[in-house]
Amino acid sequence: MKQAEKMQAEDRRVQIISRSTDLFLEQGFAGTSMSMIAKRCGITKASLYHHFNGKDELFVACVTSGYQRALDALTEIIAQADRPAGQKLAEAMTVLYDITISSSVGRMSPLIAEVSRTFPNVARSFHSEYIAPQQDLVWNLIEAGQASGEFKDLDRGLLFHMLFGPIVTLSLSREMFSTFDDLDEHFPVGHLRDGHLNVILGMLRKDR
Repeated sequence: MKQAEKMQAEDRRVQIISRSTDLFLEQGFAGTSMSMIAKRCGITKASLYHHFNGKDELFVACVTSGYQRALDALTEIIAQADRPAGQKLAEAMTVLYDITISSSVGRMSPLIAEVSRTFPNVARSFHSEYIAPQQDLVWNLIEAGQASGEFKDLDRGLLFHMLFGPIVTLSLSREMFSTFDDLDEHFPVGHLRDGHLNVILGMLRKDR
């Protein structure tokens, strides 16, 4: 494929993801068909299947849209070997909050919970393509802190529930009450993130 054709195909894919996200939010996963998506995108159903093998794959692409940039940001933070692990964790948590609350994942978090119960293959794909990569990167950061003596040795499963659970809960809460005029007063992201970070560092640091 020529470079121009490749860029055109990528632009089309981005457009499909954007319009499909809106449609999933309007109609739900079960209420959205590939025919409806093709019509919304102004393309044929055959053309849609050229970009995505099925609705499951397209849904996962919608909720993880732009996610690679977040993974790249986490990778860059972790690679900074001359900085304390605590500082890197603070920056990493800012990225985690951003990608979970301010991205497509945040907008679609209630729908993700619904779809994951009904369609296990979607849940598995979402975990392998979204959850697992960021957990692995964060664990690399934690292990570096343990190796340097800055962090304690803690159970990975317990730590991840403490670290990722509140972020997911906040995302769901903000979407559940998104019509509130005073949403940020009820669920202030920056304040809650900073408090969350202090709790996690309190668990991890040996000097506490």
